[in-house]
Formats: sequence, C-alpha cells, structure tokens
Amino acid sequence: MTSNFPPPRTALWSAGLVALVLGGCLLIGCLEPLVAVAVIAAGALPLGRALLLTALIWLTAQAVGFGLHDYPRDAQTFSWGLGLGVAALAAAGAAAAMLPAFPGKPVWLRAGAAFIAAFVADQIVILGVEQVVTGACEVRPGVISAVGLANGAWLGGLLALDAILRRAAWPVPAFGRLA
Repeated sequence: MTSNFPPPRTALWSAGLVALVLGGCLLIGCLEPLVAVAVIAAGALPLGRALLLTALIWLTAQAVGFGLHDYPRDAQTFSWGLGLGVAALAAAGAAAAMLPAFPGKPVWLRAGAAFIAAFVADQIVILGVEQVVTGACEVRPGVISAVGLANGAWLGGLLALDAILRRAAWPVPAFGRLA
C-alpha cells in the first residue's frame, strides 16, 4: 500500500521553505514572494504538492499579516488576501505548465521561463482581483516592477540555496528533479 504523504525529506524541505519565507516576511516586511515560491515548488514537487506548498506559504503569510501586522479585518482586505492566494496558485500552475517545454535545458533557463509564465499569470489574476474588489483596473508599472524584482531576487536566492544543497548531496528535492 502506498502512502499519500510526502517522504520525510520532502516534508522537511517544504517546512524549511515555509520557515525561510516566514523569516524573510518578518524581517523585510510582508511582501511574500509567492511567485518565487510557486516556481521553486513547481520545479521540485509534483503539481499537487507544489500547489499545496504554495497555498501553505500564502496562508502563513496571511496569518502573519492579520496576526502580527494587524491588517484591517474588512471585506476588502479579506478579498485581496483571497485574491493573492488565487494568484499564487495560478502562478504555480503556470510555472508547472512551462517547465516541460524545456527538458534538459540549464536550470537558469527553465527557472527563468517558469518565472515569466508564473509572474504573468500572477499579475493577470491580480488585475482581475483589483477589478472585482475596487471596481477599477489600473496598471501600476512601479508596483508591478517592484513585485517582479522582489520575487526575482527571492527566486535567485532560492535557486542559489538549491544549488548549494544539491552540491552538498543533501537528499532533498532539487529544482528540476521532482520529488
């Protein structure tokens, strides 16, 4: 009989990613790098687990926002929070869909293509959420570029950590080798 639970190494890797993002969120403010997380998760885990991990990190960030940063508890804020979760899941799906298009290619190329697909999906959903929540859809290049740069930096850091763990031969999921 096979288990539906991930192997301990995958669970440990996932918990480490949650802790890393939570720590970063607490240290540098609560701009959670959900696109970067979606790309890393999609590159290292089967789609179902990648979606679950992305959702868990989104939920953790929401708990930090509402619990520690005292986000307003109103319909608009809850709607934005839910919309960010949907956008993160769309990003994970887009990243997972893009990765098979580059079999055997270097990690930077696969990750870059997955990041572009994930970021576009994320931003399309965010624009839709803005239309639903506020009744208007305004493209703000400064905000979009700041979110893109922050997620790109996080992705670079996560890929560097991934490479270090791979070189150290730690038996944890690695980008490009599904757990």
